[in-house]
Amino acid sequence: MRTKTAPNSSACVPARVPARVPVCLATMAMIAGTVSSTLASNPLSFAEEAVARGIDYNMGANYQQFGSGLMLVDLDGDGDLDIVLTGSTDLAVGIYENDGTGNFTDRSLGSGITNGLPVSGLSAADYDNDGDNDILINGWLVPTRLYRNDGNFTFTDVAPAAGIDVSAPSFASSWGDIDADGNLDLYASVRTLFNADPTRNFFFYNNGDGTFTDRAAELGIQAENDPTLLSSFFDYDRDGDDDIYLGTDKGSAGVLYNRLYRNDGGTFTEVTAETNAFAYVDCMGIAVGDIDFDGYFDLYVTNTPPGNKLLMYDGVTGAYTDQTIPAGVGSYRVGWGTVFADFDNDTHLDLYVCNMMGENRLYRGSSVWPLIDEAPSAGVDEVSDVFCVAVGDIDGDNDLDMLVGGTDTKVQIYINNSVDLQTNNWVRFNVVGNNANQFAIGTCVDIKAGGKSQLREVRAGVNYKAQDEYTLHFGLADQKSIDVVTAVYTGGETRKLYGAPANETWTIYPAARLGDPNNNGRIDWYELSAAIAARTAPGAKIVPGQEIFDMDGDFDIDNDDLAAMGLGIRTPSLKGFSPGP
Repeated sequence: MRTKTAPNSSACVPARVPARVPVCLATMAMIAGTVSSTLASNPLSFAEEAVARGIDYNMGANYQQFGSGLMLVDLDGDGDLDIVLTGSTDLAVGIYENDGTGNFTDRSLGSGITNGLPVSGLSAADYDNDGDNDILINGWLVPTRLYRNDGNFTFTDVAPAAGIDVSAPSFASSWGDIDADGNLDLYASVRTLFNADPTRNFFFYNNGDGTFTDRAAELGIQAENDPTLLSSFFDYDRDGDDDIYLGTDKGSAGVLYNRLYRNDGGTFTEVTAETNAFAYVDCMGIAVGDIDFDGYFDLYVTNTPPGNKLLMYDGVTGAYTDQTIPAGVGSYRVGWGTVFADFDNDTHLDLYVCNMMGENRLYRGSSVWPLIDEAPSAGVDEVSDVFCVAVGDIDGDNDLDMLVGGTDTKVQIYINNSVDLQTNNWVRFNVVGNNANQFAIGTCVDIKAGGKSQLREVRAGVNYKAQDEYTLHFGLADQKSIDVVTAVYTGGETRKLYGAPANETWTIYPAARLGDPNNNGRIDWYELSAAIAARTAPGAKIVPGQEIFDMDGDFDIDNDDLAAMGLGIRTPSLKGFSPGP
């Protein structure tokens, strides 16, 4: 068994011992105590505003394929979240453009996306590395479609040419770059043996030329005849590459179970047993997040009424332990999509759960267990048999909102109006890729602030048939700056930043892009001039948009940065400055 210390801490991670739950709770309380104990604790609060904001989309009865997908994704590269919806009563795909304030214009007409076909899941990824997000639509017993983004909300189906136009009882899909070659690969889940259909899961390896090759059987990640509902790429062991976790249906009988495959540089080993990642559940949703601040991802998986599972990872023992009962998050409904997100910016991850046969849950994150379900008071306890949820900053006010799809009802947009947002601080990061993978899918970002560590990962195809925003959002409570930011790219390249101010959205660049805004591989004279013009006064910090000239990552632009760009500094002032030795 491989064991590690926390990747963002010099101290060993406290072990979680299942037989001694109070140790785990004490550890949680100790970690949480590093942040001010006087933080506000007003109830979470959301307002449903879909129709008012231009989204009037009627979901149908999507029971056969167990829900249809939805997404929050920037389709036109203007920095805000557009919306894609499926599952309407007339089988029309909805495409909506965000104006930057969370108000939307219907761009479905003329999009080139075919209507009238039964849809299962949705995901978005820049499969062809041309700098915009393309759309994958998993068909339900009809061919899967891959829509290349041609700009201006127009799309072309390239699935036949790409070799992924398979017909199967398809469910969710997710993307990850398994070998750090810069090309995003696709895991497509299949509910094998549905109506005796023998089709198994697909792993479409991206060949880098617009085509894919199914390598699921070759790599040993096909999951045999498991009825797989969804997959999640995330770096469970923090070794710099994405591993794969599969959610298996019909596991509550005690035979089938979820599976974890460790990525060993582009090949895979099943480590379900050695990591204790078993979950004998009817798995219909997977939330991934570090809820105990130890630098490793924990898992929450949904189930039927026997109860959902919270599996917490211990980086010392290299194994998961079931902490559902102490946390009080069993839910005991028919659970589907689920997501971790810090909705009140208090540093604790909250947990939203979509349910059938009962109201949705919103467990408020806290150092005190069991957690409290605040869905009724927060106004998000939808009861229309909900399958899918996506999270992101819909209205551009730097907090997290939700897009929720029920059954035989209108799609909902829940705008976050929680009172604690007025006092708690935050920081957001857009990560630029270090190779052709421009949106940096698979990059993990750790931050340290006020003695507490937090972790996020840029992921494509998340929750259940859904897509969250790529921007990484961290709540900071009363902290006004971040001590250290560590970005670990797929493949292991690491970039560290220091002293990032709070309440800003920052861009993280890989080392190769620093000082080179036009990305031509060299620092030209006009880029040097722009860096000189952006030079900060002593003690001052840069503003968003200047990060590319911050060569040493300390959020100023000074002589050290200019020297790193190849300049000789003649004088500490800009007057009389001359380049060269």
